Formats: sequence, structure tokens, C-alpha cells
Amino acid sequence: MAKINGTVKEEMLEKMNWAVVGVSPNEEKFGFKVFDTLKDHKYIVYGVNPRYDEVKGEKIYHELDQIIDKVECINFVVNPKITYKMIESLEPSEVQYLWFQPGSYDDKVLELGKEKGFNMVHDSCVLVELGKR
Repeated sequence: MAKINGTVKEEMLEKMNWAVVGVSPNEEKFGFKVFDTLKDHKYIVYGVNPRYDEVKGEKIYHELDQIIDKVECINFVVNPKITYKMIESLEPSEVQYLWFQPGSYDDKVLELGKEKGFNMVHDSCVLVELGKR
């Protein structure tokens, strides 16, 4: 059964392996800020964006399925249409936790995530939550 928000935030912040979908080399973009802040907090972070090969000297993956290591949480910083397509191809057996940054989800995304049984956060920004630690 999917869990949404509430205790999921704390569970996710205890997980160390994250993917950031929508990472950007532009330091003004939230894709960069989320990626960089997670790294600053000692998380293992894999950036995902088909437009880039590297950000801050880190390899960037073009697709989630290129990441060999186990990803525990995915943070989305992309358009809801892209988020929806990616969730369609994911299963909770691969990754249980999804965090949707503001603007990366809509009702269709949340419904699909719930139907598939993902644990999700959509009412908060990971930057704000990490700032409380």
C-alpha cells in the first residue's frame, strides 16, 4: 500500500542513494540546487538528464535504467508529462520512494504513483526539508 507525504519524508531522508531527474549545470535551476544540496548532505546522488553528460565533474545519466547501483529514492525536477512517462516504466520493486518537487507533478502523476504503490512526497521541497537538518 502506498504511503503519501507524512512519515514518508523522514523515511526518504534516511535513505542514502538518490537519483535526481532533471539535473542541470545551471546553478540557478532547481535541478542543480537539489543535486548539489543532496551531495552537500553526504547523499550518494545520481543525476539524470538526457541533455548532459556531466555536472560539476559528476557523470550524468541519460536514463534511469543506466544507473547500475541501487537507487532508493527518485527526486523529480521536471515537467509533469516527463514525470508521468518515467513513472509508467518504473515499478516499486525497483525503487520505492518518489519525491516530486513543486511543478513536477499533477493529479495524473499522483494517481499513477498511488495505483502502482509508490511511497511519495509531493507537498514539500527537499531543499526546505534538508535545510531543517
